[in-house]
Amino acid sequence: MSSSEQLFAINPAFNDSTFIDCFKDWYSKHATEPFIKDGCCLLKLPFSCASFENFLQPDLSIVSQPYKSAEDLVNKVESEARLLPFEPRCNDMFTFKQSVDIVNLLKDEQHVEYKSSILVKLRSFLLSDVLPWLEKLTGAPLERDRIDFTSSIYGTHDVLLCHDDELDNRRIAFIWYLVPKDWDASVEGGCLELFSCQPEEQIHVPPIGEKPTTPVNPWKITASIPPRRNMFAFFEPSSYSFHQVSETLGSRDRLSLHGWFHGPPLPRPSERCHPTSVPLVSPIHVEEELVYRWINPFYLDMRQQTKIRRRFLKSSEIQLVNFLKLEEWGRACNALSSVTEPVWSTCGPFNRKHFDVLSEMSKYATQTDAVPEPLRELYRLFRSEAMLVILSDLTGIRLHPSALASDTKVEDIKPPATKHARLEPDGDCVPNAHSTSSHTVSDPEMAALNDPQFRRWRTGYYTLLADSDVVDTAWRLECVLHLGGYGQPNAQNTTESSLGDRVTNWQQSWGGQLVYIARDEKSELLSVLPVDNSLTLVYTGPGTASFVKYINHAARPCPLKDCSDGPENCLSAFDLSVVYHEPLSEGRSDDESNAADNTESSGDEDIVDSELEAENDDL
Repeated sequence: MSSSEQLFAINPAFNDSTFIDCFKDWYSKHATEPFIKDGCCLLKLPFSCASFENFLQPDLSIVSQPYKSAEDLVNKVESEARLLPFEPRCNDMFTFKQSVDIVNLLKDEQHVEYKSSILVKLRSFLLSDVLPWLEKLTGAPLERDRIDFTSSIYGTHDVLLCHDDELDNRRIAFIWYLVPKDWDASVEGGCLELFSCQPEEQIHVPPIGEKPTTPVNPWKITASIPPRRNMFAFFEPSSYSFHQVSETLGSRDRLSLHGWFHGPPLPRPSERCHPTSVPLVSPIHVEEELVYRWINPFYLDMRQQTKIRRRFLKSSEIQLVNFLKLEEWGRACNALSSVTEPVWSTCGPFNRKHFDVLSEMSKYATQTDAVPEPLRELYRLFRSEAMLVILSDLTGIRLHPSALASDTKVEDIKPPATKHARLEPDGDCVPNAHSTSSHTVSDPEMAALNDPQFRRWRTGYYTLLADSDVVDTAWRLECVLHLGGYGQPNAQNTTESSLGDRVTNWQQSWGGQLVYIARDEKSELLSVLPVDNSLTLVYTGPGTASFVKYINHAARPCPLKDCSDGPENCLSAFDLSVVYHEPLSEGRSDDESNAADNTESSGDEDIVDSELEAENDDL
């Protein structure tokens, strides 16, 4: 008789042969209704996921059983779990603390007592009793002696975002919850949320073992399982099993023990397509007056451009404060607050991104009834050849053949006789009404760009990294104009934090930072905290990618400039995102970078720092 048998037993209500037969029959059916019986709930949509309340019980058939109730047994497991060494884990997808795998306690020669701990016995019980029980319920063949088993603690604002758990030969994912008995998920969060990958008009039970013939992406949360003490939940990872742990909102933490049983791998879909990639478009020609009306003259001054360029060439990144003239910035903020809800669309899928966007801005560029004029003007400005020249002069990246010429003026920039756009395989060129040409292949000496996007950010919004992001081989200038909701260090408009304090700028603890990482690097390369009316420029290349950190429920966006302080204006932050792709004929060589570094002086860098700070003070 094993030591695990002396402590644990599956709740008899779930280990009865009649229950097992009923569950197995329902599990294998294509029925869409849930199976509910004796504290068990088997959801069939959006994919099969089962939960069992009061799951673990003490084995009272053993005379020497030290725990006479399930409550005593669960309390003992929790007390030992909280003594485990936990390490903080944080990346684009999650923030929480996690322990080592429990199997490592068996190998710890310095702590012999671990080998007889209740957690080690629980691991043995999972292999000896729970594994064969799961095989009976699901029919899934499982490896008899292999299990991943660890513990996680989700503190305030911790979260695990949308993913599918498909990796190697994971066959069953399981979670055993150790939250307080009075945990209220409506207030404290921490739910297991399940995503649907199917259109509402085509709902069916996803086949676990079949390879999808169409792209599978998560678009909507359709089920939510609140954690309960001593509740066991499981599902089979598959092409459809997208799920997340919702943000923990209260002051109490969410403790669980969880892991995977292993078996023969299931068929996997081919590389998932990215259904909402931003198309490449051609730059357009704009009138001179538009440039001078919108952009702060500080950034059009050649002397200042030289100083900024020298600093940028050394660091490959910069944040230019007060980039727009204050009056025009106010017009833009007012316009953003007036955009009606139907014009905004949700950008996904959830395993890649979640925010709102003014989609198809090129279509709205000539429609005065949909998007206000200031936003159409900004869109045209950041898509223009004039902006390519200005950004070239600010960064030293040659995005336009007329850039970096001492006698070049904005009004001298003329559109070439023909303009073309390099296209991604799934991209479309969307010519603007102000463009002089509708060709689809770009001038090799001129940068192509992703269609500029106005984005709206709210609590729960984020972007995630994908493998394809990091292996991108293109050199590019990523440009984000932070328009409103973030505040400014010395601004007069304030908003209340979750603690009731008055703040004037975006807090790092809220998330929302623009983060850059490199392939195979654990630490961040760069983290940019947004500031209202600032332009963030980052030159990045192969093996580097960026994401926007999850915005948690503590976030309190600042009121937009020149807008009312109504509740709707305090819910969101806004930016304009553009990526300029360096022309194929260009590329900054090491020799060019070194030459630029050798010509600059520390004095110039100090001067540009102080002058940028002065720009921020002149609000």
